[in-house]
Amino acid sequence: MVSKLRTSQLFSLLVLMAALPCLSLAEEPSLEYHGAGWLQMGRVEHSFTTESHSLNDYNKNWMQNAGAVFGANVKFNENWNGGFGLGTINVHLSRGKSTNANIWYPFWVPFVSEARVTHSSPLFTSEDKLSLTAGNFGYSYNPDAKDLGLYLLKGYTYPGTLVSGFGSLTGFMASYQIGPFTEDLILNSETEDRPFYDFSLADVITYKPVPGLEFGAGVNFYRLIPQSKRLTSPGKDCIGTSELGEYNTGCFEVDSIGVDAQGGTVYDTITGSLAGTKVMARFHLDPKALFGFQGALGNGDLILYGEAAILGVKNVGKYYDDIKRRIPVMVGFNFPTFRFVDNFSLEVEYYASKNSSDNLGAQYGSWLPEIDRESNPARDDWKWSLNLDKVVSGHVKFSGQFANDHLRLGGYHNLATGVETTTTPKDWYWTTKVAYFF
Repeated sequence: MVSKLRTSQLFSLLVLMAALPCLSLAEEPSLEYHGAGWLQMGRVEHSFTTESHSLNDYNKNWMQNAGAVFGANVKFNENWNGGFGLGTINVHLSRGKSTNANIWYPFWVPFVSEARVTHSSPLFTSEDKLSLTAGNFGYSYNPDAKDLGLYLLKGYTYPGTLVSGFGSLTGFMASYQIGPFTEDLILNSETEDRPFYDFSLADVITYKPVPGLEFGAGVNFYRLIPQSKRLTSPGKDCIGTSELGEYNTGCFEVDSIGVDAQGGTVYDTITGSLAGTKVMARFHLDPKALFGFQGALGNGDLILYGEAAILGVKNVGKYYDDIKRRIPVMVGFNFPTFRFVDNFSLEVEYYASKNSSDNLGAQYGSWLPEIDRESNPARDDWKWSLNLDKVVSGHVKFSGQFANDHLRLGGYHNLATGVETTTTPKDWYWTTKVAYFF
């Protein structure tokens, strides 16, 4: 985490230094501050645990974190603006074996919430707009998503593990908008999933033909430019050694494909890569705006939205031989609350992957899934997340969540696990959160 913080700061500093000579400061720069602090608590009510992952027994365990962020936005002139923010989060150990549960073990995790510079101006006419952003910045192509979805820019292509929640990008983005059409071209450096610093190239388009109706699509050439090819696509060079001799660390697949003339077994070695191509499509439907009625309904009420993706368009080996099992589909709906709360939504996801949901192997450069589905026959294809929140007095936000999603509690700790907390239909957790923001 420290190396990630330093890399983001260095990259952003270089971007700002490169941009400063281009700034024309005829006007006095305007500065706006913003920040937030929060406390979040919850409990894992049920979690399936295998013996091999016994250190990560989250069943009936409490979760807690507290944090704060502080940042500033600066407008240099009508074309140039920037943003910088720092934060920290205090997370307590949630793993539940007696050797872990009885240890007071907090983790203070510093992070860069934003460090960017942006240039905006018309490109061809006064009706269009081109924005160029560099640095570390927040980005979401699906503003409706509360927990599930956002498959294009999060998680591994192979082995196809999914991640819940939100993140930020580190790199460059060119955004062009004209009328109802928007296109975002993104070059992102990987700072969330190991191996770090591979570059991915993504293109995201959004089209709003009429008020209340929106369509989106995108493609991501995931890890197109690896910082080390032997880490992203190790091939047959990932043989490890131990006292028992050489062994395959899981970076390639060996299949028996027949018998030779002498009766010996013939093997086929299949190599793969963490790199791959993702594609995405989504929709947003707001009947209030589409048919022109509002009444006592809140702005977010009755909105129906969804997203689907293909995680790797290419079939590879026996673990990735069926494209239908690499397609997660999410549908969400905002229930009408008549302004009693600001949001009350349910998201449901179907993902028929036959592989393990753990990303342990991928964290160490293996494109093969850690274990196959036979090790957890109770694993379900369905996920769900119920979310609600309310803002009071314009600065205090209360939130609640009940979910069986892709939460990975181990990622915050010194022994990152990559193990999903909820994997069977019986598994679920809840959290509450109070935050002050300005």
